[in-house]
Amino acid sequence: MPLCIFSKKIAVLSTLLLTFAVNAKVLSIGDNIKLPTLNDQFDKPHSFKSSTQWLVLAHDMDSSRVTRDAFAGQTNETLQQANVQYYADISGMPGLISSYIAIPKMQKQKYNIVLAKEDDELAFLPSEDDKVSIFKIENGKIVEFITTDSAEVLKKTVLK
Repeated sequence: MPLCIFSKKIAVLSTLLLTFAVNAKVLSIGDNIKLPTLNDQFDKPHSFKSSTQWLVLAHDMDSSRVTRDAFAGQTNETLQQANVQYYADISGMPGLISSYIAIPKMQKQKYNIVLAKEDDELAFLPSEDDKVSIFKIENGKIVEFITTDSAEVLKKTVLK
């Protein structure tokens, strides 16, 4: 009998979690954007800046490669001048891989990469498999959203 009660509780909890996940709001054009303070690849905290005009999000290996290629030769200063903030969602990456391979590679870059290490930290931002998400921000609101798998498109869009 106790196993049956336990199974029912698990079923109810699973249903509640699924309902919450389905009802989680994904931001869209016109929405205000607020991001949590997260650490970069050097473990330094970063908040979303009110001056940001372009938010770039990589969320998988392919989109990270696109961003790395587009930002080749860039520095913190050049991205700040272009009002760009770059976020990478590495929540799906195994901890050992991120700690010993991915983050050390990111530390070779001359610009900050703000890292989301937990599933829910940036889940409200829309994304598409193998593509970089690019958000145009004005007065704290998303005014344009595009995805691309092209480093050239990303570069031309945010580093004019």
